[in-house]
Amino acid sequence: MLQPSKKINLREERDFGEKLNATFRFIRLNFKSLFKSLLLYAVPVALLSGIFSGLHQARLFRNLSGDNGYDSFGDYTIGQQITSVNYLVSAFLSVVSVLIVYLVVYAYMVAYQDEEGEVQPSAVWDHLKNNLLKVIYSGFALGIVTFLSFFLLGFGIYLGVVLSFFIMVMVREELSMIDTIERCFYLIKRNWWATFGLLIIVGFIQGVISWISALPWGLVMILNATQVLNQGNSFMMIISSTLATLVINLSYTISAVALGFQYYNLVEQKDGIGLMEQADLIGRHDLSSTNEGDY
Repeated sequence: MLQPSKKINLREERDFGEKLNATFRFIRLNFKSLFKSLLLYAVPVALLSGIFSGLHQARLFRNLSGDNGYDSFGDYTIGQQITSVNYLVSAFLSVVSVLIVYLVVYAYMVAYQDEEGEVQPSAVWDHLKNNLLKVIYSGFALGIVTFLSFFLLGFGIYLGVVLSFFIMVMVREELSMIDTIERCFYLIKRNWWATFGLLIIVGFIQGVISWISALPWGLVMILNATQVLNQGNSFMMIISSTLATLVINLSYTISAVALGFQYYNLVEQKDGIGLMEQADLIGRHDLSSTNEGDY
């Protein structure tokens, strides 16, 4: 059980350095229970995404190398369609997997704030099942809008930072899609650059982890290109792609936790909910002490 003295107060104003320190401290103190929830709810989708990505890459590589084994143009056409299906399924599952990683992390942080002791996967599931469909369809819709906005003088960058709190707000405050968007704009006002800077730093750290995890996949690609691997190369490509996808997707935990702390920081700046809760607890404590003195 997590000791009260070690439990991190989420509702607290923090400067840039404090948010980074709190991010890695939170991951370190909660690694076992947080990873258990990610293993149950996020890893299966990430594995499927990696498998389909490996299948697509293996077929694409065979086509480029001329070792496709097609006897006719009809066979080639069918093979290309299968490759396209693998790619589309992989792309879809990759997006869903990242959304689920964010959702699991924020469901964990909400349960961490609301409950005593170590957070159990069942508590995470309670928040997960209530928000999964909303997060998936909202994530795709807002992702398309943000992508299209990149062509409007970089407005997509601004919008992407604003909506980076979307899942956290939806889970913590239980708002609808439109209300969540309005809440994100409210929180980000006069705090866009601070949030953008935090995303840049944690994104760099996350990028290093992703680059390292992709090294085995890159080695397999080189060995295939130099024809060192002749037999079983598809299997090696699928395995390396799956492992790389898994680690890359799980690395989003870092940015998710960092944005979670930024969310709580902005809520305290704007609304002071944590201070009001502490004042309420002090008032209750004083009232309890007065009542005890009457007996």
